[in-house]
Amino acid sequence: MVCTSCRFSIVPAIGLLALGFALAPLRSQGPPPPEVTQQDATPYQAALHHYKSGNYEAARTEIEAAEKANPGDVATETLKARILIEQGDFDAGEKLLRSLLTPTGPPEVQMVLGDLLLRKHDFNGAAKQYTFCLQAKPGDPALTLKVVYALIGANDLPEAEKTASKLKPLDPDYPSYYFARAALAQTTGNAAEAEEDIQTARTIYGITVTNRYLKTYLEVFAKPAKASTATSSSATTNAAPSGVKSQP
Repeated sequence: MVCTSCRFSIVPAIGLLALGFALAPLRSQGPPPPEVTQQDATPYQAALHHYKSGNYEAARTEIEAAEKANPGDVATETLKARILIEQGDFDAGEKLLRSLLTPTGPPEVQMVLGDLLLRKHDFNGAAKQYTFCLQAKPGDPALTLKVVYALIGANDLPEAEKTASKLKPLDPDYPSYYFARAALAQTTGNAAEAEEDIQTARTIYGITVTNRYLKTYLEVFAKPAKASTATSSSATTNAAPSGVKSQP
């Protein structure tokens, strides 16, 4: 069994997490996406642009127009679910995603649903969705890491360690190996080791990539997100767990 008191307590020693890191502004890092100026941009393209820019109200307006233009389109409905989730309407987002599920997928829907369940700390449900996704993308490092997170949350440390062993330290694109090690170390109370692994990821992959992975890492160890009427998920994920320092 995993020591839950260790798993949900991130100590101040994780100095790496003070990388100028705050959960809400992550999408603003780096140059902003170019403005959609093409007059022939579809409502879906406009909705996707606004979603990636963090302008969820505008994204909601455009995605509703896309629904009318292309009713029943899975990609459109999946993006709408993402927007609802980022606006804090987890129940509506989950309901929509589950309505799109079939016995064989689609993997994109299962991935988004898994991410939502992970944020809500429904770890068993998240593990189920991610495992389905891995059948379509076997060996995917990002997916494998999420399975590790879900198994840790579900107190299945032996299986989490077995899954983490499939990740490679020399992957040129994904820091999954180091974050899986950090999560396992944090779970067993080795905060200094967890910090060292994340520091290594930062050195190899840079701050931007590391911060993107830190968002999910922190969500696993933070208090579970809950449905709310807030207009942004930042209401539930903006603050880092107790003991984690942030810089402006």
